[in-house]
Amino acid sequence: MRHLPLLLLALATLAACSPRRHGPAATAERLDSLFAWRYGSNSSQAPGCAVLISRPDSTIYEHYQGVADLCTQEPIDSATRFCIASVSKQFTVAALLQQAALGRVSLADTVARFYPEYTRPFWNTITLADLAGHTSGLPDARDRSDRDACVHATDSSSILFFADVDSLRFAPGTAYDYQNPTFLLLAGVVEKCSGTDFISYAAANLFGKAGMRSTYYFSPDSAPAHQAHAYAPDDLGARWHEFDYGEETFFATRPDGGIYSTARDMARWQHALAKGRIVPDSLLARARTPRIDVASSPWCDYQQRPHTWYGLGWFVDTTPGAPLKSYHTGDNGGFQAYVAYYPADSLSVVVLENRHDRDRWSMACEIEQILVESGLLHP
Repeated sequence: MRHLPLLLLALATLAACSPRRHGPAATAERLDSLFAWRYGSNSSQAPGCAVLISRPDSTIYEHYQGVADLCTQEPIDSATRFCIASVSKQFTVAALLQQAALGRVSLADTVARFYPEYTRPFWNTITLADLAGHTSGLPDARDRSDRDACVHATDSSSILFFADVDSLRFAPGTAYDYQNPTFLLLAGVVEKCSGTDFISYAAANLFGKAGMRSTYYFSPDSAPAHQAHAYAPDDLGARWHEFDYGEETFFATRPDGGIYSTARDMARWQHALAKGRIVPDSLLARARTPRIDVASSPWCDYQQRPHTWYGLGWFVDTTPGAPLKSYHTGDNGGFQAYVAYYPADSLSVVVLENRHDRDRWSMACEIEQILVESGLLHP
């Protein structure tokens, strides 16, 4: 009995140091509170979000908030299609990996093999992996002097500047510098290897294989049902103005950021990848392996945080004491996207928003903490 106080003290200390565990209802309540706080009291009349947290065989949490279109007051729901912006890049990489799996291309191939019109010697030193991993050293020298041309840019017009590039910012493969136009070049490689235009190829071999029936590439000539508009607040935060195609530059380019999708389709994509239905496991593992340190880059500060790396089409977060995750973010006009996958727990997190006035990373960290404390994620 004399040891009982010491035993009780030890148990209390262990309980205090152990992660808290919450049941499904409590976890959902905490997540509901997070998004209620994120958007405020008038969220039902404002742009909002679609959130889906899932495993391959189950939905853990699904949440819809706000309106997809302020003019029609159509609410955001499971059918709402958001621009996922730069999350689109991983689809372009997946298409390239499919061609690699067929032996039609190697990630070590140089750009010069597919674009002989680029004749300067450095094109023979830039690999396709460099294009996919933001390590090409190519400058983004698109002409931004004509705003109308920028707003209505196309895939073809956005790569015209490559022919005039006469030097690199750094030796390929040695540093991280986040680029968009390089993914347009990768789409061209897929077209050359497959003999199919990239948009049709993606529809059949990416969206189709993943069961993504509500996903497509943006076209300024059509607006399918349930396509959300994106919005930005005025300086006082009292009024919203539309902020997507027609208002923001480079909105219509596709292989680097032009996919529209639903939260459910994005979860299908995550789990189809994990099941090996899109690309072989070995190639997916290579794409999600840390390749270049983002935190130490002197060239670019996008996603520049400690323990952040880029693979091929995915960021990788290796923060000690936190669950390993591959993820990507997206920003296009007022659209904001966060899509993460935790391989140890086969868990997917999708957050798609049609407003960009809230900090995304703090939200992602809070979601992760709730999932860890609920026992759904394991550091």
